[in-house]
Amino acid sequence: MAATIDGHVAHPTQAWEFGSKEDRRRMDVLREWADCLIVSRKTLEHDNMDLRVRTKPHSKRHPQPVIVMQSLRALKNDLRIYKHATTGGELWISIASSAPELVTLAPALPTNWQVHTFTNVREIVQALAERGYRKILLEGGPTLNGLFFTENLVDEFHLTLLPLLWGGTTHDRAVITAMPLPLTRFTLRRAEKRGNELFMRYVRKPTSAA
Repeated sequence: MAATIDGHVAHPTQAWEFGSKEDRRRMDVLREWADCLIVSRKTLEHDNMDLRVRTKPHSKRHPQPVIVMQSLRALKNDLRIYKHATTGGELWISIASSAPELVTLAPALPTNWQVHTFTNVREIVQALAERGYRKILLEGGPTLNGLFFTENLVDEFHLTLLPLLWGGTTHDRAVITAMPLPLTRFTLRRAEKRGNELFMRYVRKPTSAA
């Protein structure tokens, strides 16, 4: 994710775009690497995101889109993702969202999309891996990122630090969790400055043998 010096991942007034052309190029490199791309419903609808490899729209290496919902709510039917995900996608809905009502979401989805339920995000990763999706890219939002960090499912993360600072009292952080997440599980593998931005890659440390 891209964040300001004081940790914001979105401008409070939506007046500025986050990240440069270089930042988006690097994100596309990750998207081309990935088998599938996970994003929360809130983040997807807020930005109406294009989840393809944007710099290579005709590439055959677009990741499989996976939307995760933690509350039951009809999806918008005019999202850009429906138009571009020609091979379909997946919608995962928290079982705590009242599963019997899932049928109400089906008409809003293209027929080539699949709907699943989950109680823990670990189930999503396991199900994807069983179907051959092993290179998984998570693009948030912050609460969804927090669930994956809490379950120790993150192998590495990429952070773009922007030369911006605006303070405020909002909670738009890169990762939101109920408990603190010490960075001791990760090591900084690379830090590279390009223009006014700093690109960092953190990798999880190997587990010590018992």
